[in-house]
Amino acid sequence: MMSHVALCADMACLQHPETLGLAGENLAAQEWLRLFATATEARRFLRDDRSVDEVWIASCDDVAPINLAATLKRDRVDRRVCLVAFEGTGSLKSRASAAGIDASLTRQAFLARYAQRKRSALDARCEHEARAREQALASLDGPSGTVMAPPAKEVPPRVWSAACAASEQEASGVCKRAGFLMPIVSGSGGAGKSTVSALSALLCQRLGYRTLLLDFDLQFGDMPDLLGVERPPTVDEVLSTPARIEHLAPEGDLPALLAAPRRLEQSEAVAGHASALLDWLLPRFDVVVCNTGASWAEQHAVLLERSSKALFLIDQRASSLRACRHALDLCARCGIATGPFSFAVNRCAKNALFTSIDVSCALRGAPVVELAEGGREVEELLGMGLPKELLSSRNALCGSLETLLRDMLPSAGASPSAAEPAPRRTGLGLRRGKRPRRRGREAACL
Repeated sequence: MMSHVALCADMACLQHPETLGLAGENLAAQEWLRLFATATEARRFLRDDRSVDEVWIASCDDVAPINLAATLKRDRVDRRVCLVAFEGTGSLKSRASAAGIDASLTRQAFLARYAQRKRSALDARCEHEARAREQALASLDGPSGTVMAPPAKEVPPRVWSAACAASEQEASGVCKRAGFLMPIVSGSGGAGKSTVSALSALLCQRLGYRTLLLDFDLQFGDMPDLLGVERPPTVDEVLSTPARIEHLAPEGDLPALLAAPRRLEQSEAVAGHASALLDWLLPRFDVVVCNTGASWAEQHAVLLERSSKALFLIDQRASSLRACRHALDLCARCGIATGPFSFAVNRCAKNALFTSIDVSCALRGAPVVELAEGGREVEELLGMGLPKELLSSRNALCGSLETLLRDMLPSAGASPSAAEPAPRRTGLGLRRGKRPRRRGREAACL
């Protein structure tokens, strides 16, 4: 059974989580969180409840927070009770200690604890889903022990569950470190996700990271054409034959590529196994760049929830900006934290309709960077499957994207899983470990 946390805060804080430092969070959508605005309802519920093992008390509509915290601790001494005091005084801390309250959380400690409990809840849910998948697979076992696909829908003959991945990792000795997952998303089609995904994967590989380009535009992904790779393994093939994963590896300056299904009707069967697939892929690569489709679906939520950083693209159309805000509203309703999001306005030129300042204002002050207009050269060279030639041309888009990636990636310019190799030039003529000169950041529009 999933353990829960109770958060006691006044109604204004619950309606505006940014006052608690939780900007972008939809508290009501968090399944692991129980919300209370008054001491009366909190005490009535928590007195007999056994699912809540921790209580955070930030404020209250009817009594002082310290008094509520002391009362709840007295009711149940075995339950962890924390007072959220961003500006706690010595007197308050003394009173909390005397009342047996377990901790007084500063802003930083509270945000860290919130993130930790949210991640634990997500892990518990993934584990539950993995068990459910395994039980479903067990129910489909035929007399010979092989998995039989349901006659109504064509699915891969074997689903690569999280449990299977874990056991295979232990058997093969694969290190269980987590790779850096970076999905490329947008609110609408045509923002440049495919181009940015392909170039990002190429640049990450050239910067010394062991990189995989995962094409999760399951219906219309075209990464093999952009990279000039003939018949790479596809997502559905890997799910049906897990041994194919062993052959996923970068080749020189080209990242490894796991392509979208070749048959469009396979996309629906594959989408539900996004989390299990990531369980296997992430420990094998330093960086996984994930291309996504224009139509948002369940796999988008999985990718964003598990992302290390997510790059959100907006192009020069007003409809793209509106779609971005619409998608962010969806993330809030689904309880997906937008903290790991990085925003970029694409196709920026001298007379472009939108600048980073314009988009930042529309997104309520969120930091936004600019990706330069690459011109016809980008479409022509990628259309012919010549990405290396595009990087060698020192195209403006490639240069601005490399600058962005150096800021986003962990330990920019060095592989997080290996010792620092000897310096070498990237496709843009920049030496590893050195950053290009940058303009000063514009102030957020607040």
